[in-house]
Amino acid sequence: MGTKGIQIVQLDVKQLLVELNRAYADEWLAAYAYNYMGQVVTGRPAAKHLAELLMDTSKDELEHQQELAERIASLGGKPLADVAKLLETSSAGYPLPPADEKDFEAIVKTVIKAEHDAIEVYNRLLQMTAGKDPVTYNLILHILTEEIEHEDEFENLLG
Repeated sequence: MGTKGIQIVQLDVKQLLVELNRAYADEWLAAYAYNYMGQVVTGRPAAKHLAELLMDTSKDELEHQQELAERIASLGGKPLADVAKLLETSSAGYPLPPADEKDFEAIVKTVIKAEHDAIEVYNRLLQMTAGKDPVTYNLILHILTEEIEHEDEFENLLG
C-alpha cells in the first residue's frame, strides 16, 4: 500500500498490525487443528462428512491467514515468521483436538469453541477499524462472515 493509503488509516497502525498478527496466528492454529481432526476422525457413519467439513474449513482458515498476511504487508508490517511463536501470539490459543478421534461430539464442540473465539476476535477488529480503515474493515467483514458460516455449519451437526 502506498503512503497515502497508509495515511488514511485513522488509527494506530502499529497496534493494528499487532492485532492482525494475532488473528493471523489464530488462523494458522485453527487450520492445523482442523486439518488434523479431519485426517483422524473415525467411528460414526457421519465421520466422513465431518472429515470433509473439517478439511474444507481448514482450507478457508488458510485462505484467511493469506488474506491477513497480505493486509499486514500492505500496511508495512510483516506476518509472524516464527512458527514457535504462534501460540503466544494468538488470541485464542490452539484448539486442542480431543484425545479420542471417535468422539464426534467433542470434535464438533472443539471447532465450535474455536469459531466462537474467531467471531469475537473479528468482531473486535471490525469495531476497531469501523470508519477508520475501510480496506481492513472490508477484509475483516469478509472473514467474519465466513467464520459465522463455519459456526452455523458445525452447530447444525449437533442438531
